[in-house]
Amino acid sequence: MNNIECPVFYPTTAEFQNFEAYMVKIESQSKGYGMAKVIPPAEWKARRKGYKDINPKITHPVRQVVSGLAGIYQVVLISERQMEYTAYKKYAKKRELNSELSVEEIERKFWKNIRYDSAVYGADSDTISLFDRNTEWNLSELSNLLEDGLKPLKLNGINTPFLYLGSWKSMFCWHKEDLDLYSINFLHFGKPKIWYCIPDSENEKFERLCQFHFREEYAQCKEFLRHKMTQISPSVLKGAGIKYHRAVHNPGEFMVIFSKCYHMGFNAGFNCAEAVNFATENWIETGERVRRCLCDPDCVRIDMEEFKQRLKDNRNEGNPHKRAKHA
Repeated sequence: MNNIECPVFYPTTAEFQNFEAYMVKIESQSKGYGMAKVIPPAEWKARRKGYKDINPKITHPVRQVVSGLAGIYQVVLISERQMEYTAYKKYAKKRELNSELSVEEIERKFWKNIRYDSAVYGADSDTISLFDRNTEWNLSELSNLLEDGLKPLKLNGINTPFLYLGSWKSMFCWHKEDLDLYSINFLHFGKPKIWYCIPDSENEKFERLCQFHFREEYAQCKEFLRHKMTQISPSVLKGAGIKYHRAVHNPGEFMVIFSKCYHMGFNAGFNCAEAVNFATENWIETGERVRRCLCDPDCVRIDMEEFKQRLKDNRNEGNPHKRAKHA
């Protein structure tokens, strides 16, 4: 495995007050990694009363069926019926690994057994946010350029967060975010997530590799990687000379994925995460040039002229968000 970890940041209480400014700061220092981990100030809590009382519905569970060989895989998602939280938790707990396994052993086990014992992932649940209201970095209340450019529009999973209930071996395939946006993921509780990310400077090499191994998919859709069905192992990336970085995402930590960066990962056991997209001023030009999947009628679209006008109007109102500056 590639052992080059992504950068880790520890914002002060003062820095934690301005999300957008802090994102500009850490991107300037870690863009070459594609992602960064942020560990909040010690006194900060996402949910002060804990998680014993939660009961979110898993609205879109999917079974992930994997086929392929030698580090090149395709994942088919089979929709399952809506699940209650307690039922999913019971299912996930039955799949737990030996707690004494190291992260490296868990990674080896994942890639060795990726085709077997398909997992159910409670992804993209548009139910509730688990953050306390009026809490810094509450993902349902993030003050940032994307929110100001869309307001009052709400797009599920884009500027409103999704919950993700994971179990051992449930995964998310290689992809960039919709519209090549930034994303932020907070792990509320449970077992870690293992992330892999390719900096955007390697995109062309990675895309050529995928186009070679998935020629039929590429012939049908030039943006087939947006279908989130392609899985390629780190060993294949290494053999192709493609730089990537990894991260172990623990409860209470944020993972930030920068614009245009391919990423994938898997869950080491039962856990609960929350994620949403965001943007900084660096994204506007990207949003105007982004290549979209044309075969999916539900592919997210934003009229950038309308976006820029809303952004101007909303930031000129009585209490505009301060523009991000390098902190």
